[in-house]
Amino acid sequence: MTRKLANLWENFVNKFFLYVPTFVVCITFLPCGLVFGYTICSLIAERNVNAGLIEYGPMIFGACTGCVIAVIMFLVKFYKGRIIFWHIPILLCAGVSNLLASCFYFANGLDTAGAFISYFAYSLNYIAGLSFLHTTLHKRSRSIMLTLAFSIFLLGTASAVSLVGTSYTKTDNNLNATATQVPKGLYVPFAGLYFTISIVILAVLIGCKVMDYLGIVDCQNILDNEFRIANSNGSIFDKRNDIIKRVKFLYVTKNQQWNVTLVVLFTEAIQYALFVYYIFWFVMNPAIRLTEVDNVAAMLWVVFAGSVVCILIVIFFSVKVTFVSNECCLIILCILSMIICNSVDTTVPLWFILFFFGLSFSNLQISLVEVTHFRYTELLFFVSYLAKLISTSMVYYYFVSNSKNSFFYATDRSTIMAQGFVYMIITALVALVVGVKVPRTHCMTLFEIQYDLLGIIFKQHEIEQLDVTCLQDGSIPTISAHMHY
Repeated sequence: MTRKLANLWENFVNKFFLYVPTFVVCITFLPCGLVFGYTICSLIAERNVNAGLIEYGPMIFGACTGCVIAVIMFLVKFYKGRIIFWHIPILLCAGVSNLLASCFYFANGLDTAGAFISYFAYSLNYIAGLSFLHTTLHKRSRSIMLTLAFSIFLLGTASAVSLVGTSYTKTDNNLNATATQVPKGLYVPFAGLYFTISIVILAVLIGCKVMDYLGIVDCQNILDNEFRIANSNGSIFDKRNDIIKRVKFLYVTKNQQWNVTLVVLFTEAIQYALFVYYIFWFVMNPAIRLTEVDNVAAMLWVVFAGSVVCILIVIFFSVKVTFVSNECCLIILCILSMIICNSVDTTVPLWFILFFFGLSFSNLQISLVEVTHFRYTELLFFVSYLAKLISTSMVYYYFVSNSKNSFFYATDRSTIMAQGFVYMIITALVALVVGVKVPRTHCMTLFEIQYDLLGIIFKQHEIEQLDVTCLQDGSIPTISAHMHY
């Protein structure tokens, strides 16, 4: 009995230190969520007080930073011919930037300066963090850990909106701020949380790096054996024709990798734009408003709850099945909302819509991580990141900031019903496209996914049917016998 307990404890410790770098990288998405929460809440506050709390400069600067770091990481992989593990140093740079940025939010009027540095750190963290998780995880933990990372992102978002929204309302009531005056001390509670989290995460990153130096953990360990071998022998970036020439037992169909990648990028941008739109709409439109500005955090906490539940769901189902099911539920909830909310004074279906937004928040982003070409991962992550910034900016510019926008601020029933029909059509199309074009990737290695997308059919039961001579002489080939990865 004692030996069994000792073995269990030993296995737990080994697993713990094996996944320490992964958990650390997941936690680094918390400041990213804080930055996004600050953006959402400050845009709402700007709409209310017209004080210019945030401009588009920080997001443009973040996009430029993301482009530079993505191109640099791509060029390093291009010239080295393999993946270079410098993700943790980049995340350390992002951690220092977050710590510096948090200091600016303590001073009144300097939050925009802090936003520039925050988006610099956000860009580094998002691209390097996703690249690290894409590289190191194996088939059983990939979806779970990526969902955890985006759930932590939403935790930061909800926390930031809680502090900024509450501070804004209290300060506005106490000081009777005018429509052109920014209340003092608006971001002090947010700055305190941001500063504390930045110190903790920076300390954790430094500790992880020290343990890596001492050999306690391995920040360059790829849990997928096939992926690790391919990276070490330089065959990880082989072209499709090279794979076809090298592998004996296969047949080839159409190459769908870039088609699927573009589909995922496009649908992810649409889904994220819908998410941002409805967050603003549920707060700003008086006819459909779920909560007041000081209570807007309740909506984000519901979204966060949905993302936590999604961690359990992806253990058993692929992200494709999860996403399509969520979209079907959103269509049903939209129909119920249009029927019930117009006849009964209740907003319950709308709160469930937010919950299912949380369930589907990370699905397409995980699909993008899984289907991207190994050489271009960072560039594609940047395109995804850029699409998020553009979605947030355009939704705010064309809808939220314009009080005369009759479509967004409409209170008559017919216009609201029209918006519901448009939403159902878009959601149905997105679900249909994802269901048809995106493959199921549950518990599949990255190479298995890549072979499927490249149209290289290389599976044991099909090999046995194709190579008849091997069956006649009694030697049945297997995948492991001819794999070079």
